[in-house]
Amino acid sequence: MHIPQLRMDQTYAQLGLHIQKPVQEIQQPQADLNMKQEPAILTIRQPKGELSIDTTEARSNIDMRSPARRVKDIAAFGHRKAMEAIARISREGDQLAAIEKKGNPIADIAVQNSGIYEEQEILAKGSLIGDGVEIHYEAKKPEINVQVRGFRMDPEIKKPILHYTPGKVEPYILQKNSLHIEVVGLHIDQKR
Repeated sequence: MHIPQLRMDQTYAQLGLHIQKPVQEIQQPQADLNMKQEPAILTIRQPKGELSIDTTEARSNIDMRSPARRVKDIAAFGHRKAMEAIARISREGDQLAAIEKKGNPIADIAVQNSGIYEEQEILAKGSLIGDGVEIHYEAKKPEINVQVRGFRMDPEIKKPILHYTPGKVEPYILQKNSLHIEVVGLHIDQKR
């Protein structure tokens, strides 16, 4: 025997979600450093060089000597002549002391003093023996002074810029729920 049955078909509800994601934007503006380089100070000083020109010898070469130079030259000439005279007298004394040797020392001395055989030293006035000008130059080193002044920095920090858009969630129904009930086996159909 068949008993009637209830048949149920159930469909569950299905939900869909429409999601809009949140958006966060962060911008960081660059900081302003505000740097300022102070220029260095450079000073260069060139001391004057020393130039000395000595024309004493040049003036002497053309016989334009100063009185002090003339006195010095005359004193040197007198000293030289005195030394020559002492040497000559000494030499003549030696000749006279050797009179016992054969010869005629007095006649020899007379011939020597006559000046006939003496060489004369002549210097022409104004003769140039070299130019006689002495030039001396002493250069001085330059004085270089560098003053470093560095730099200044005044940074200005800027805050970050934030933009936030919140997200949204919107639910919707993809499939509705349902329940279907059906009776099965109401008709009895039996064969014997």
